Amino acid sequence: MTIEIILLALASTIRPTSLAAVYAILSGSDGPRRLMGIYVASGLVFTVAVGLIILTAFHGVPLHAGASHTKAVAQIAAGILAVAFGLGVMSGRVGGKRGDDTLGGGSRIQEALGRHLTPRTAAVAGPATHIPGLFYLLALNVIVASQPRIIAGLAALGVYNVVWFAIPLGVFALCIFDPARARDAVGALRAWTDAHGRAAVVVICLALGTLLIVSGAIEAH
Repeated sequence: MTIEIILLALASTIRPTSLAAVYAILSGSDGPRRLMGIYVASGLVFTVAVGLIILTAFHGVPLHAGASHTKAVAQIAAGILAVAFGLGVMSGRVGGKRGDDTLGGGSRIQEALGRHLTPRTAAVAGPATHIPGLFYLLALNVIVASQPRIIAGLAALGVYNVVWFAIPLGVFALCIFDPARARDAVGALRAWTDAHGRAAVVVICLALGTLLIVSGAIEAH
């Protein structure tokens, strides 16, 4: 089940709001290392806490976690929702039809941080730009259905969050040694996302959704 969790996390990795916040921190501060550390730490604490609350709430509930039928239903449901989301993005019904800010209001985030760039705003921006969305909820659904033991569920939750924060974590690591290069890398990634982000989301959603549906169908038999 780790493969499905990693793929769901990868689908959430590139967020315009997160990229905009990271770029603003790197561009508008004399001490980006500290602010990046606060941003990443606060975001991770928030998302992990949300996952812990949900996993703990469902731990012990008689969902027959680990049973083939339960896992199959969870995978198929997650797959259908992922495909529906991808089709919504492709049609413009999800995220609108604009190219630069299609999936998250990145420019608004950057403008807000540019005006008020402090440790407090960095701490707020971490959770604000990583509010759990569809893929996080789908991943938690799959974890709850497939992991009867809380320890295994927490491990899967940790894997998801590390992959989800791969870009901020990588930028933070690079920022420690070379903030200018980290800023240029994020700028290039934002440019690529503006040009190809919608197409990438559609491809990932359709491929991931199909994989989950097929895996669920095989699990059911």
